[in-house]
This record gives sequence, C-alpha cells and structure tokens, in this order.
Amino acid sequence: MINVLVFPCGSEIGMEIHAALKFNKAVRLFGVSSVADHGEYVYAHYKQVTARVDSVDFIEQLNALIDEWAIDIVLPAHDSVILALAERRAELYVQVAAPLLDVARLCRNKNATYAFFDDADFVPHTISAPAEGLYPIFAKPAVGQGSQGAERVLDRARHEQLLACGVEYVFSEYLPGIECTVDCISDRHGELLHLSPRVRERVKSGISVATRPLEADAQIQAIAARIAQDWKLRGAWFFQLKRDARGDWRLLEVAPRIAGSMALSRNRGINYALLTLYAYLDMPFTVLVQDFPIRLDRALGNRFRTEHVYDCVYLDLDDTLIVENRVHPTLAALLYQWQAQQVAVVLVTRHVRCPRQTLRDYCLAESLFDSIVHIQDGTPKSDAIDRQRRAIFIDDSWRERLDVSRQCGIAVFDIDAVEQLLDWRA
Repeated sequence: MINVLVFPCGSEIGMEIHAALKFNKAVRLFGVSSVADHGEYVYAHYKQVTARVDSVDFIEQLNALIDEWAIDIVLPAHDSVILALAERRAELYVQVAAPLLDVARLCRNKNATYAFFDDADFVPHTISAPAEGLYPIFAKPAVGQGSQGAERVLDRARHEQLLACGVEYVFSEYLPGIECTVDCISDRHGELLHLSPRVRERVKSGISVATRPLEADAQIQAIAARIAQDWKLRGAWFFQLKRDARGDWRLLEVAPRIAGSMALSRNRGINYALLTLYAYLDMPFTVLVQDFPIRLDRALGNRFRTEHVYDCVYLDLDDTLIVENRVHPTLAALLYQWQAQQVAVVLVTRHVRCPRQTLRDYCLAESLFDSIVHIQDGTPKSDAIDRQRRAIFIDDSWRERLDVSRQCGIAVFDIDAVEQLLDWRA
C-alpha cells in the first residue's frame, strides 16, 4: 500500500489526483490544505494545517502528518508548492514528486523558461522594450498559472504601465492561433514514454474546461523531445503551445505536474497520477496507449456536508427509486453506500403490483432492503415508521412527506435533494 499525501488537496490538481487514485487498491490518499477548501468534501483522510507553504514551520507540520499517517510520498498540487517543496526537499521525511530544484525554478518563471530555450525555434519572440509598431503584443505574469493576469496589450501606454506595476511580466509576440496542452509521461529515468496533445476549446479562470484530443504533429513531438531531453522530468508533466500567425507552434509554458484536464487522457488509459507515483518511487512501468474519440467538458459540481444522523432510511418505490421506467442512478448509488455503512433501508410502497417482483424486474436485489412494507389499505406511510429509530424518509409525494414530517418529526427528502446524502470521500 502506498500512502500518498496531497497538498493542497482542494486545488483542481488535487481533485484530479483524487479522481485518478481514489479507487486504486494499491494507494491510500491523505489530503492536506492550509486554507479551507473543497478537499475536505472529497478526501476521507483530511486535515488542515495552520502554516502556509512559505511559513518557517510548514515543513514541521507536514512532517508531523507524514509520521502520523505513515506517508510514503508527497504529491504537490500547485505550482508554487512544487517549487517550495523542491527547495526544502532535504527537510522532508519522504520523497516528494517534484523535479530537481534548478528545473523547478526554470518551470516556475516563464522568462527563465524562454531564456533556457533561447536557441530553439519554438520560443515566441519576446519584447524587450516599448516601441511604436510593435502592437498588439501579449503580456502575462512571469510567475503564475493558467491565464491569470494575461492580456493582449494594444498600445505603448499600457505596455509601459505594466512595466512599472512592480510585477515581473513576460512580453512576447501576439499568437492568434489555437492553443493546446500536451500531456506527457516520463519514466523514473526521465525518458519520455508518451505525449497526448489536446485542444483547449474553452477556458474559464485559466482552467481548460472543454478539451479534445489533437494529433501530435512532428513539431509537437520535437518540442516534447527537447524538453524531456534537457530537463529529465519524471512522471506527469505538460507544456502549452499556441500557433503563431504562420501556423507554427510556440511555447507558452512548461509545468512539472499533473493537470486537471489530464482526465481526458486518463480516460484513454493513462493514469498520470499513478504513474507519477511509480516514477518517483523508482518503480518501472509501461504505458498502454489507446486512440479513440473522446471529449471532456467540465462544470461546477455540488458536494454537501450535512449533519444528518440516521441509521434507517424509509424509501418509496414508484417515481422515487424507479422513475420513468428506470432505476434512479443516485438512489442506486446510495443503496450500496447505505449497505456499506450498515444503514437499514425499508422500502415503503403503495405499488399496484408485487413490489418484490418489480425489484427483480429492475435487477434490484431484495437483499439491499432490511424489509419491505407494502401498503394496500390506504393507511399513511407515517404509520410504518418506527419512532424509536434515527430515520429519514425519501418520497416524491409532497403529501406523504408532509405527513411524515408532521407525525414523525424526521427529515424528509424529495428525489431532487438526495444528492446531499452521497458521501464522495475516498
């Protein structure tokens, strides 16, 4: 079993690591953050530390958790954290999935990246000083992630304003073409095993939320090979490209980490988070490459933290568990969650047929239910509820919910509200 500490676990990167590893039998995940974030809703083992990554006692607090949880490796889930942990690698009790310090520093600053590859034809032309006839040009903070702070500079006045603002920018030629991200996986020796380009079709707050695979042309392959050869990155890493006015690819940045939208390639068979663990733990591996059409589109999703305490669920059948001639998928998941949690489920129904036969017709095992109450005389469902149990009630009928709420004083739910009962943590 590999015990993995993810920090900060609530970032988009932390969410992808969780999605990639939560069901792997060889991995146990532990999430840590220094601020309240979404990680506590998805990581079953979660703690918040008080120190920020740039605090003197940050490593001390992280090492305490490494000891407590018997951690084998730390997976950084933010660009700044990668550099910070690379700088303090010797103080950590275990391995950290971060590149060598010199490479981490080059990756963190785009000006440094461009300077390193200044002999390559894939680096965009940089602008050293304001001048007439240059514009439009592209400006982006040299240290940053996503497209935060990036803008198209249309005139000299704005260029001079950015130069004087106190933030280091990279100023380069404006690239009008399409943008892509190239997901890469390298082995424990830093040898590039595979690259998977994808088009960034829609970007929100610097994050690619719609993406699809793109064929790796000769130029993309050459750029990947050069970066891999010079920097010997291990595990998952990626670089971003954009086409110039002539249609040639130009480098935007390189990041030595997992990307949130690596889920696209993961669903074609390459688990970047898992292979990163193997690479940094000096374990050999191969990559299974599959090529089939697939698209990824991401949007905000809901996770809830409630304080419902219950050991029994009273559940309706018609238009609740079975809706429009199919099993409600959320309730199907909850049935198995409740079984694992040893929560009793009582089916309470006015079904016109034999409810047991209907369960069989829909491939629902009768063993998922503690008992079945088949009401055929018009009595209220509240009569079937044991007042001594810590129970909840789920039914699509407003009349039934109102009666149970008034008579039994327990929480009642329509099917549009059962998502709050799901426990996503793993």
